Amino acid sequence: MSTNRKTSTRPLAKGQLWRTEKAYVQIVEMGKRLIHYKMPRELGQRAVKTHTVGIETLASYLKTNRATLVEEPAAGEA
Repeated sequence: MSTNRKTSTRPLAKGQLWRTEKAYVQIVEMGKRLIHYKMPRELGQRAVKTHTVGIETLASYLKTNRATLVEEPAAGEA
């Protein structure tokens, strides 16, 4: 039995920090279908709005923008 689904090399998880060319993407919370994330332009930036979007949409955005994983969540966090 084979499936044609593409899987990302790293599944999205709470606490991850991704780097794109223009900004960072920090995953704040994950649900079954939705993900809450912040998108600061610089590390340590304060007062950044939290956005909510579908998990597949964010995964597609990260792939399209060639995001690289900067930080993995700590073992006890995820």
